[in-house]
Amino acid sequence: MMTHGPPLNIMDVTYKGENVGCQHLLRAARRCKPRLHCFGHIHEGWGAQKVKWREDEELDVKNEEHVEKTEVVQANMEDVAAMRPVEVDISKDGGTPIEHGKETLMVNASIMTIRYKPWNSPWLVDMDLDKAE
Repeated sequence: MMTHGPPLNIMDVTYKGENVGCQHLLRAARRCKPRLHCFGHIHEGWGAQKVKWREDEELDVKNEEHVEKTEVVQANMEDVAAMRPVEVDISKDGGTPIEHGKETLMVNASIMTIRYKPWNSPWLVDMDLDKAE
């Protein structure tokens, strides 16, 4: 899944400390539970998190009740300093496996600073895909 901006409360904090993500996008992401949701727009939110969704299917809940837990994916800062891609493997045999249908890797891939200077590294994500029939 790829969108311009982030879902609410997921790497959406501005330099003023405000959460500016979209509550409807949060609900939509939980409904479809993609393996990967990539977005940007909030430059200061660059990074990746593994999100575990709440088990029940009820979507008409408070915003903070959609996510059971989040886990920050640590970037290799040597790669960031050298402007190399930050690699993360969410395949079943990878270092940060995603349980499809229960978890999503959220990536704020904004490479620009809030002053529009290219600073952050791009992300390179290795993941399992279903075979085409």
